[in-house]
Amino acid sequence: MSASADDRNLRQHYERPDAVEAVLAEIASGESEIGPALDQFHVGGAAATRRLAEKAGLAPGARVLDVGSGLGGPARLLADTQGWDVTGIDLTPGFCRVAQALSCRNGLDGSTRFCAADAMRLPFADDAFDGVWTEHVAMNIFARDALYAELVRVVRPGGRLALFDVVAGENAAPLDYPVPWSRDGTGSHLVTADGLKQVLADAGWGVRVWNDETEFARDWLENAKPPRGGGGPSLRSLMGDEFPQMVGNLRANFSDGRLGAIQAVLERTA
Repeated sequence: MSASADDRNLRQHYERPDAVEAVLAEIASGESEIGPALDQFHVGGAAATRRLAEKAGLAPGARVLDVGSGLGGPARLLADTQGWDVTGIDLTPGFCRVAQALSCRNGLDGSTRFCAADAMRLPFADDAFDGVWTEHVAMNIFARDALYAELVRVVRPGGRLALFDVVAGENAAPLDYPVPWSRDGTGSHLVTADGLKQVLADAGWGVRVWNDETEFARDWLENAKPPRGGGGPSLRSLMGDEFPQMVGNLRANFSDGRLGAIQAVLERTA
């Protein structure tokens, strides 16, 4: 499959134009409650983002690139709590529009910004950032070697990469689909934790922190409850009525060891 065809499939998976417009209208109205049910599109929600931020070792004012920024929840949390200046890129233009609208609504448009771009061909100069951030993105990318080499390019020498990745678990049985990143296995490119560590090292990233977060992810999924009250837009609003089944399958895949999770902080050595 060519890269352009793969990109089209990913956009079709994530982006439903009518749903995007409906969510944007709710945000603009100022009448709906907008909470974490919408903008933290990863296992562990805001708690997972905070856990990783504590390990990242970047100072206030750091220039950070959020790769696969989704609806912008992590970028806004990092700008607000860490004082970082965050640029988010995502392959899905509609997600970028929602992310920017939410940042404006929350008064964080001065420290966060979002644009549609391909993580494999970033529109930034060499050494442009102090750090790169990515949560639950790489499972959609086949060419991990090219991805992590491109991230090396845009980070200054000694800069950091903070990632939270879903990985293949010890149980090699096929996954139950759909899951949040794939409806039928198309575009799902999982690697093991050891495979992830090796491809990162080959690209020029040295490990500073490497934590197995599988138990944290499993517990969070087992205990997660549907959001209450407010009636504002949620991830289901954007991903469709299949989203609860995606989450249920994700929970099942984690519970029997078919999936794992890694949080890591790495430093550019190349």
